[in-house]
Amino acid sequence: MQPGTKCELTRGLAWGLGVAMTILTLSCGNQVDDKLKVQESTSQEPQRQSSMPVQAQIEPSEASQRMSQALSNGKYVYLFFYEPGNPDCQTMEKNLDSFAGKTKKDVYIIKVDRKDPRNTDMVTRLRTQTAPIPLTLLFQPGGAIVSAFTKVVPEEALSQAFPSPKKAQTVDYIQQGKAVILSFTTKKMSLRGQVQSYCSQAKDRLEGKAEYVEVDLTDPEEAGFIKELKIDPNLAEPVTFVINPQGQLTGKYGTDVQVANLVEAATRVVKSGCCPPSSGKSCPPAKPEKK
Repeated sequence: MQPGTKCELTRGLAWGLGVAMTILTLSCGNQVDDKLKVQESTSQEPQRQSSMPVQAQIEPSEASQRMSQALSNGKYVYLFFYEPGNPDCQTMEKNLDSFAGKTKKDVYIIKVDRKDPRNTDMVTRLRTQTAPIPLTLLFQPGGAIVSAFTKVVPEEALSQAFPSPKKAQTVDYIQQGKAVILSFTTKKMSLRGQVQSYCSQAKDRLEGKAEYVEVDLTDPEEAGFIKELKIDPNLAEPVTFVINPQGQLTGKYGTDVQVANLVEAATRVVKSGCCPPSSGKSCPPAKPEKK
């Protein structure tokens, strides 16, 4: 596989990781009631009269503190960036509000007015100054971004954005600065045992710098993750991906998988590739779908 040519395979998994690596060294804020799904808006508040320096007023923002506390309490967080008066933002906000009132997920919703100077620290840390809006990011406990929307999406999309167990595990390892060897198998595959052995040996050779995650192609909980990576669930033999600590896909192997290849791919860095929308850069435009 040529590095950097398969970024579409991991767009859903890895695009947000570059953002996630730069954030959430945030101090804890006010206590959050774990029993409630609370919505916090950080805009439309009366301006406070104070002679304090501007920097002292905006860092850390209430949004940062609320987010840090929610994540430390084991909650998922939907972070919604908007600008007042934007019709798309207004529509997306209504969808979020409706979703919050119906969902059984343990999720905390924080709304951030990107134009409000009190939110400068949050906007700067996430590098969302020029990101398209409305921008809605889903963080899993621990602070990794697992889903992102750069346009208006329906409630159904918000509900389906939560990661499967294996995807959450994979994202968490990458946030820890580790590479991930990711194999997709079934119990009926003749080469499953060999692939498991090679992946485990590669992990051991990397001495704590990588983790091995095996995904069962027949697991209904992982169906969304498998579809996201464009993997045929009816494969006859295992397929193995390697994602480096930067969240870049650096290896894809079928029956040709070898321990040495896995180790090399786990330590390889691709100099160019897909960038998250909030970084101000982008991949080449996707080819339009044929109608």
